[in-house]
Amino acid sequence: MPNTRLNITLPTDIVDDIKALYGQRGLSQFLEEASRERLIQVKKKAYRGVVEGYRSTAEETKEVLKRFEAAVTEKRDV
Repeated sequence: MPNTRLNITLPTDIVDDIKALYGQRGLSQFLEEASRERLIQVKKKAYRGVVEGYRSTAEETKEVLKRFEAAVTEKRDV
């Protein structure tokens, strides 16, 4: 997968801690892993809201479809 070079600013203490744990070259890897983990969390939360929205209207949707089906079937019988 292609990479994009970024110029970012972080608090020095955070950068120092990451470098101490992962080394100078581990900084990019750490930021990539942390970003991926956070994106997973954010996407799950967003999708959960969408799913809950669909579920909250499911019964109403079923009723509308039943009425529509009845109306279509009624016209076919005529």
